[in-house]
Amino acid sequence: MDVFLKLTKSTLFKGMIREEVKENLDKVKYQILNYSKGEVVAFRGDEIDGLYINLEGNLVSEMMKSSGVAKQINDIRKNIIIASALIFGKNKIFPVDLICRSYCKLFFISTEELLTLVSNDKRILRNMFEEVSDKAQFLSMKLWQNFNNKTISEKIIDYIIKNQKGGIITFKPSLKEVASLFDVARSSLSRALGEFTKKGILEKKGRSSFVILDIETLKSRLSN
Repeated sequence: MDVFLKLTKSTLFKGMIREEVKENLDKVKYQILNYSKGEVVAFRGDEIDGLYINLEGNLVSEMMKSSGVAKQINDIRKNIIIASALIFGKNKIFPVDLICRSYCKLFFISTEELLTLVSNDKRILRNMFEEVSDKAQFLSMKLWQNFNNKTISEKIIDYIIKNQKGGIITFKPSLKEVASLFDVARSSLSRALGEFTKKGILEKKGRSSFVILDIETLKSRLSN
């Protein structure tokens, strides 16, 4: 695996080519961590001592219920920064267990070395700010969605109106994570979007993107 090439796909080095990633990393200390299937990367309550990126493998987050049964919370997608909103701050601890369901390879850089890295290249600093800001906004929106009484259709319409660009709506970072934001099953979200498509309000464009054919109908439904 060409680690530098792999990291060009990460949010931390977004917009950079392999040679630029390598040049920046040559100036700091970092580690490539290897884990076997079943190994624990971190336990809930462990201190977050730096930045982790999943480069390869099936990494999941789990939380132990009071009954002693582990509940899977999420798949840790490749190339994203793990717990980015918690790297800095006073309460820097993992809120969940991180478990390898297959062989995993992770990029790691300590907090101090990360500060050096972002100070050396403004593009990396901007990417880090955007990552933390996007995560904070996502969590804030999820909190709001979980505490209101909107139907799934109302949540979809509200999301579309607030996030559409040029008549296109993309459910970011994925339909699965937006379903989590809405506190519904992914199948329920897909079914509701299918209804909008059948009625000629949306037209499927990609895996998680739609062309908005009738924005006025959506707005009128939300106001009723």
